[in-house]
Amino acid sequence: MAQDWLVGGVRADSARNRLLDVAATIVAQRGIDRFEINDLAARAHCSRATVYRHVGGKQAIVETVLGVASVHIVDTVREAVVSLHGPERAQVAIEVALREIRADPVTSQFIRSGRFLEGTRLVLHSPVVARIAAELIDLDPTDNVPAALAVRSVLALLIWPASTPELEIQMIEELAVAVCRH
Repeated sequence: MAQDWLVGGVRADSARNRLLDVAATIVAQRGIDRFEINDLAARAHCSRATVYRHVGGKQAIVETVLGVASVHIVDTVREAVVSLHGPERAQVAIEVALREIRADPVTSQFIRSGRFLEGTRLVLHSPVVARIAAELIDLDPTDNVPAALAVRSVLALLIWPASTPELEIQMIEELAVAVCRH
C-alpha cells in the first residue's frame, strides 16, 4: 500500500518537494500565466490550505520553481566551462545558457509569459545574477560592465533570437570577445 505523502518522517519537506514538483509540471504544461493554486491543489490531491502552508502563494511558488530550474541551468553551464578560459569560456557559457534556458520546460515558459519583461528588470538589477554571470564567464567580479553586457545580451537573444543559428553563433563570438576585452 502506498504511503500518504503528507504523513511520515519529514512531512513538511516531503509536502514542499511534492508540491513544487507538481507546480513545475503545471508551469511546464500550461505556462506561468495560467498557473493556478486550485489546479495545483487538485493535482497534488490536497487542499488549498495545504498548498499555502507548505509553499506559499502563486508568486512564491512560481519564483521557487523558476529558481530550481535556474540552479540546474547554472550547474550545467559550470560543467561545460570548467576547463575553459577567455573568450572561448564566455562563448561556451553563453551558448549553453541560451540552449538550456530555451530547452528547460519551466524557463522556456517564463520567456513566453507576460511576466518576462518584468522579470528581465529584476534580472538586470540583481547583484546575484551579475555575480553568477561573472563567475561563469570568468570575469573580474568587481567590474560590473562585462557581466552586465553579457546578461543584457543573453536576455536580448532570448527575446529576439537571431534570424539563423549561424548568425547567433557569430553574435555570441563577438560578444565573448567584447566581454573578455574589458
